[in-house]
Amino acid sequence: MYLVSMGRGCAWPSSLLLAVTLRAQVPDTTVHALRLLEHHDEITLLVGYHQGRYGFAEVGLGRNQFGHTRHPYDIGYHAGAELRVDRPELWGLKVGAYVGGASALGVQLIQYVQGADGCTVLRPEIGIGTFKFKWTYAYNLALSRPRLEGISTHMMSLTYALRLKRLPKDDQRNGRG
Repeated sequence: MYLVSMGRGCAWPSSLLLAVTLRAQVPDTTVHALRLLEHHDEITLLVGYHQGRYGFAEVGLGRNQFGHTRHPYDIGYHAGAELRVDRPELWGLKVGAYVGGASALGVQLIQYVQGADGCTVLRPEIGIGTFKFKWTYAYNLALSRPRLEGISTHMMSLTYALRLKRLPKDDQRNGRG
């Protein structure tokens, strides 16, 4: 607050000009920026269920890197197995990868086995997913002939990656998250 006197004689009540100066604090974006940047890196246990004409349960081991900047993101890859829930003699070994961030895109390569017979399929997926969760539509493209009876062509998949271990680049492990 500043007092300024105007004119000669300084008649105190009539010649007093009161000026008030307000100053705002310069915004500190450091705290806000830290909340926008979060990154996690984990070894995960991937569990899932795929329902088409037939139901398949999945379990696998993978790695997920997820977090958010301005938008959430998730990148994951895994190896595991799935088996038909009503006929466990039909099972498959698989490897896969996906990216997510509200929408999810993925691909899996699966070698199904039933006794001495086998079939290889490529399964592209599209759907929704955030962080370690995804719900997708999947389509099994047969890469080998003959196709085994009992493998769904179209299916809906629901998967989640459970944390087993935080890796060194994980923000929470480093005290930043």
